[in-house]
Amino acid sequence: MDDQGKRVSWVELYLDLVFVLAVAQLAHLIVTEPAMRSVWIALGLFFTLWWTWVGFAVLYNRLGADEPVQRLLFLAASVPIGVAAVAIEPASTGDSTVFALSLAVARLVLAGAHAVTGEGRSLLSERITRACLGSAALFALSAATPEPLRYALWAVAIGVESSAMLAEDRTAARRVRRDHDLSALRPEDASEALDAHHFAERFGLFLIILLGEVVVEAGQASANGHATDTAGWAVLVAAMVLAAALWWVYFDSAAAINLKVLELSGGSPTMARAIFAVGHMLPAFALLIIAAGVGLLLQDDPPRIAYWLACVGIGIYLTGTRVFLFSSSRVPGVVRALLLVATFQLARLRPELSPYGYVWLLTGWMVMCAALSTRVLHGDAEGDLERYLGASRAAGSAAPPSRSRQGR
Repeated sequence: MDDQGKRVSWVELYLDLVFVLAVAQLAHLIVTEPAMRSVWIALGLFFTLWWTWVGFAVLYNRLGADEPVQRLLFLAASVPIGVAAVAIEPASTGDSTVFALSLAVARLVLAGAHAVTGEGRSLLSERITRACLGSAALFALSAATPEPLRYALWAVAIGVESSAMLAEDRTAARRVRRDHDLSALRPEDASEALDAHHFAERFGLFLIILLGEVVVEAGQASANGHATDTAGWAVLVAAMVLAAALWWVYFDSAAAINLKVLELSGGSPTMARAIFAVGHMLPAFALLIIAAGVGLLLQDDPPRIAYWLACVGIGIYLTGTRVFLFSSSRVPGVVRALLLVATFQLARLRPELSPYGYVWLLTGWMVMCAALSTRVLHGDAEGDLERYLGASRAAGSAAPPSRSRQGR
């Protein structure tokens, strides 16, 4: 990121520290009970926590200033979010009362923050305040609602608040697809626009948290007595290189393009929702299941699902970040598509490889993918941006404004 635009504040980073606890709890949930049921439960809980975090990212982006009142609001929010993180384990077994009530309180803080700090932006602030109050009521009501209706209430609550915070302009999105001009998404009301640099940086930092969980799970497995010989220490090194390659794919390629797209759209909420709030959710969760898979692979006698968690997670991550799928004269699109399909099938090599050997395979595979992504992006930056937008299914997915439109 360059020095333009709003920067992430210290209090936002503190709030992220609380979300670190939630991420660790979700990974632990899968590692403790390695089964698809645990993965689905973790995804559902991650979904609710993800949109809670997005709410605070949007709040500071539009209304944030490093002032005592706002610092206190973010610090106040860290308390119910921390309680929700600890309540993940009982929530995974169906006892989600504390989890739901904690997230209801977090939304009350969001509503209060928009009401207190929204002076001069009354229509936007009032809309979001009402949505957060409604969302808080639904989360509170869900505590007394039996399964599975409880989870339906959570989904409705998130839909209400997310639509208010990042309202979509579908008419403008259709114009973008028709005219290939991202500036059509620029909000008419300047208060609706997001600071592109701050928003992109916030999501990049959250991915850093999840990449950190890959490192933590690998290190924890080794620290628990599994790195007792040269092979054990070597595979720990391989796991660290794997995490670094995952970092490279996003921060060397996708991060810069995501920022550029949001800038070209004038900080459009429609584009921010499509590329970041929705578009980053599955790649972010993919890092969590990669972390669980790697942690299990470094334990004694890892279960079969560990192999699938790792390779499927990598496949989802590569698909979600999108840069790996760019068409390029250097690396034909069909070749990369075949490599991506093969990524999802790497676990079929389980009978042929030891767990350590499989980690080494994943590391080499990911390093190759990172190298291909780097070559594609740096080969033709302007063309890569056009292909990225053209390949995206998000609202407003189109080629960037032509040079004539940009007045170059």
